[in-house]
Amino acid sequence: MIAALALLFGCEPSDGKPRAETSRDSVPLLGRSTESPGSGQASESPASANLRTALEQLLRGPTAAPRAGDRHSWFSAKTAGALRAVTVDSAGHATVDFHDLRPLIPNASSSAGSALLLDELNTTVFQFPDLRSVEYRMDGSCEEFWEWLQFGCHTVLRQSR
Repeated sequence: MIAALALLFGCEPSDGKPRAETSRDSVPLLGRSTESPGSGQASESPASANLRTALEQLLRGPTAAPRAGDRHSWFSAKTAGALRAVTVDSAGHATVDFHDLRPLIPNASSSAGSALLLDELNTTVFQFPDLRSVEYRMDGSCEEFWEWLQFGCHTVLRQSR
């Protein structure tokens, strides 16, 4: 059952290599982090900033209009500040790190709940055509995130169309 859900939502384990996908109409999203001279701080790449913005909107929860419909979301005002970090490398691999979500959305760990949560996250991440894979973490730990959802730590790959 869990293996079937994993495949359905694109959560199959990877060999560390993103799946190749080409798109004639894809807009370049990826950028490189640059260091400001003398600052010692790396600035956020455009890809990371775009993904961060999209995830922050998702974590704030649905607006009043979608909330009135049949659509359910695990995200709400309670999860609005749950994003810790977002990075995107030059190969299109994103790393998304959350604060501990367990006390904010404890029922998301059920099989149906985790499928819904992963669908929301993956839809948000893979709306950007140049993103090929994502690793989710909680407080810096891939294992912590995936154990909460009853899976083993792995990278989610973009599904081929």
